[in-house]
Amino acid sequence: MRLYFIASGSSGNATLLQHNNLTILIDAGISFKKISDAFILKNMSILSITHVLLTHEHIDHVRGLNTLFNNINVPLYLSKGTAQALKQYSAPKYETNMKYIEAHVPFQIGDIKITPIPLSHDALEPVGFIFETKTEKIGYITDTGYIREGLIEPLKNCDLYYFEANHDPVLLKNSRRPYHTIHRILTEKGHLSNEDSAYYLAQMIGPNTKKIVMAHISNECNTIEKIKHTYEDVFLAHHLSLSNYEVIYTSQIPSEVIDV
Repeated sequence: MRLYFIASGSSGNATLLQHNNLTILIDAGISFKKISDAFILKNMSILSITHVLLTHEHIDHVRGLNTLFNNINVPLYLSKGTAQALKQYSAPKYETNMKYIEAHVPFQIGDIKITPIPLSHDALEPVGFIFETKTEKIGYITDTGYIREGLIEPLKNCDLYYFEANHDPVLLKNSRRPYHTIHRILTEKGHLSNEDSAYYLAQMIGPNTKKIVMAHISNECNTIEKIKHTYEDVFLAHHLSLSNYEVIYTSQIPSEVIDV
């Protein structure tokens, strides 16, 4: 499997997963033009997309969805809650493409087994994903206030983790954001702090883990240095070393294409 992180963060989210003849877009939270330009940057065509997956309905995950489906006609996988929430947007083009998915119920796209994972966010039915082939496993978790205890085991020992490290609590509390926004982010239906992110991941990583992708990083309330230092401290407490893994920090700038 190969991953291309087109955009990650509150300004928009979109990731490309490729495997054999599959080109799967996970979320379309930036404009169609930006997605298309990101494809062109890697000598690809947006028309090569074979499937679209949605994590949830927030605008930074669906901003380009309508225009995207004006140009492609492929299956759209999403939870029933996400589909219900999307009714607030004009969606005539993709309504007939919807395929409902359910947490803990695996489904197959080609030879990729995909297991939706229930998350805790202020959305109707948000999910993350576990992607598995015969030889590789990816954990894709973003936009959640916490990870339920029963999810640690199925998420263990992925080759690659795309994992939220949204904020540093001190920077968040001292930011210029309104109180209700700060409170929302800190709740169990908000976003993972650096410390929580590192704590959960320290329980999940295993012998097969090679890469950690830090996702949905706040521009205002986080820094790469804060993430790195927090992860190092938490990993050390769990007898782990962050230096043993390739760490990638995402943003609104498209990444290189990464082989799992």
